Amino acid sequence: MPVVVDIRLRPWGHQHRKMNANADKVDKARAEERKNKGLETEVYCKSLYWPERGAFFSLPINCMGLGSGTCSSCNTVKDHNEKYNFTVNSSKTSFVYKETEYSVHDYIYVSPHRFATERVGHETFKGGRNVGLKAFAICQLLEIVVPKAPKQPDNSSTEVKVRRFYRPEDISDAKAYCSDIREVYYSEVTHTLLVEAIEGRCEVRKKSDLPLCDAPTIYEHMFFCECLYDPHKGSLKQLPPNIKLRFSAAKGASDSLRKNKGKCIKGENDLGAEKSKENCLATLDIFAGCGGLSEGLQQSGLSLFLSHTLTLTPPTR
Repeated sequence: MPVVVDIRLRPWGHQHRKMNANADKVDKARAEERKNKGLETEVYCKSLYWPERGAFFSLPINCMGLGSGTCSSCNTVKDHNEKYNFTVNSSKTSFVYKETEYSVHDYIYVSPHRFATERVGHETFKGGRNVGLKAFAICQLLEIVVPKAPKQPDNSSTEVKVRRFYRPEDISDAKAYCSDIREVYYSEVTHTLLVEAIEGRCEVRKKSDLPLCDAPTIYEHMFFCECLYDPHKGSLKQLPPNIKLRFSAAKGASDSLRKNKGKCIKGENDLGAEKSKENCLATLDIFAGCGGLSEGLQQSGLSLFLSHTLTLTPPTR
């Protein structure tokens, strides 16, 4: 059934608000009149909602109602589906999911809600928008389980066997407080999950292969593993020599950093250290009893704000 589309353009700007408001009142009165007469309801569309980008956009008028027999929106959806097409290679050792290639022995992010077991005794005492949120679980891809023919493999039917790596917060709050944010623990726990449970790719390296991290947050998806965790016994010990963990390959700048073993030309880092000392908050160091407080604030990016705050605060009498 053909649909009659009437494209109307309305001026944009604060000076046209009154005129546009009057036009809206006329449209509402017309709709009410048609409703009372029992006529069909006229619908209108003012903007394009794009859920993938989470925003409203202006209508693509230049590609609507052209009479060419093709729909621009259908073509966009088709291109989007082809872009995120799921494929498995013939040897079943790798696959492409959401434009990212995953291979056996790669490390991946998995939603923590995919694992039913949660540690006991974990309570949150502080309210806020982050209550209940947990970091992605880290797993190692061990095997790709493709459905038997004639069923075509897709992300909702293909499964992967993964090894679970535990984070410090999976053990206890006290362990998370005193551990490195990049540390994970090896385990013998394995799970079989659907491919659609994968949230992204990460790396697990040797600690010596990690780039330097002077900030309290991390931006690279890199972790290190040195310990073995048994969730059944609750024991944590050094990784045994018989477990040959396949680490992610270090490349790029990390290679040169590892080869230099922290060496640098004398004086090349002195300028940054001197600049850091210029912004040192001596008042806070006096009350803290050591120089660690201002150093921590500088690393977190709060030193400049607090420096101005202390300077502009009137002296007490």
